[in-house]
Amino acid sequence: MEKGHGRIERRVIDVLPVQAASIQNDWSTVQQVCRVRRFIQRKKKGEWQPIKEETVYLITSLSEAEAVPQDLLDLNRKHWGIEIMHRNKDVFLHEDWCTCRKNNAPHVTFVLHNLVLEICKSVSTSPTKALEYFQDDKNRAIRLVS
Repeated sequence: MEKGHGRIERRVIDVLPVQAASIQNDWSTVQQVCRVRRFIQRKKKGEWQPIKEETVYLITSLSEAEAVPQDLLDLNRKHWGIEIMHRNKDVFLHEDWCTCRKNNAPHVTFVLHNLVLEICKSVSTSPTKALEYFQDDKNRAIRLVS
């Protein structure tokens, strides 16, 4: 169970070997099929809301010997840390719109986007608030890195 960000969340995982789902012919590398249920209770205006249940299904190429259910649950949780990082790059910096493909341009763009996000983090945990802070005076960002 995790508590934070205005919510309490509990996750439960059910894991089956791929043979139980009869999909091994469709996906030859799949070893396990998982169902993750999340029970989430959010707090709004100081009041706890009713618990909501979300269910997601996962497949993995990790065998039962390589990853027990708790390992799969931990890997699934860590995956969202990567997703939020990509979300910030895409939503706030429009990284997916970038068409730089030649020479070092993709690498340079990647480095610059990381720099921008780090500068934003130094001002606020919210990228939106950080960008608003810099809109009034664009030299603020330059002063932070010089």
